[in-house]
Amino acid sequence: MDHSEYIRILPKADIAVLFIHGICGTPNHFRSILPLEEMVPKDWSVHNLVLDGHCAAVEDFAHSSMQKWKRQARQAFSELAATHDQVILVSHSMGTLFSIEMSLEFPEKIPLLFLINVPLRIGLRLFGVRNLLRLAFGRLDFSDPVQASTAQVTGTKMTKKLWRFVPWLPRMLELLREMGRTRRILDQIQVPCVAFQSEKDELVSNRSHRILEKCGRVEVHNLLRSTHFYYSPEDTAAVRAAFRKACEHYQ
Repeated sequence: MDHSEYIRILPKADIAVLFIHGICGTPNHFRSILPLEEMVPKDWSVHNLVLDGHCAAVEDFAHSSMQKWKRQARQAFSELAATHDQVILVSHSMGTLFSIEMSLEFPEKIPLLFLINVPLRIGLRLFGVRNLLRLAFGRLDFSDPVQASTAQVTGTKMTKKLWRFVPWLPRMLELLREMGRTRRILDQIQVPCVAFQSEKDELVSNRSHRILEKCGRVEVHNLLRSTHFYYSPEDTAAVRAAFRKACEHYQ
C-alpha cells in the first residue's frame, strides 16, 4: 500500500493543488478509494501531504500534535503560494478544518475549497468501531469494500496491544476542540467551497451536513451510499465529476 507523500512542482505552473488528509489518514485517500490526485491537470503543481506521525508506528502518532499538523499544512501551503498564483485546497476530515482556517487568512490565494466529510460534529456508528477493532486485530474482511477501505486509507501500523492507543486520547481531544473552533468561524468563509458529506459516515454526525448547509458560501452534496472511508461507485463518480468541473473552470 502506497502511503508516501507526493510532490510535483512545475516551475511555470500558475496553479497548485494541496491535498490534506484526515487525522488517521494518508495521501492514499486521494489516490485509491477516492482517486483525485490523478485528475489534477498535468500543467498544475501538486503536493499530496503526509502529516507528522502518520504512516508510521502508533507511538509516532501519539508523540505528534494538532499544532504540528496545522503548522505543517500551513508551511506546505505557504511554499506553494510563494511560487504559484493560486492554490486549490482539497482535503478530507480533519484536513478540511485546516483548509477552512487557511482560506480565511489567504482568500486572495485560495480560489476553491474542495472538502470531503467535514467533521463538525462527532457521530460514532457501531460498524465503524467494529472495523477499527478488526483493523487493529488484523481481522478485516477484504471482500467487504467498506472494511477494505478502512485499511487502504489508514496508514498507521496497527497493533493488538490496545493500551498503546491510550496516548492517542490527547490528539482526539485536540480534534474536538478544532471542530468547535471551526463551527464558530464557518460563516466567515469568503471563497467558493464545495463539500461532500457521506450519509453513512461512521465517525461524523449528519448534523455536520446541516451546519454546512446554513453557510451561504458552501455548496453541500450528500453522498448517499458512502462512509467516512468508503465511497460507492456512484458517489465516487459524482465527486470526480465535480472535481473535473472545478479544474476545467480554472484552466
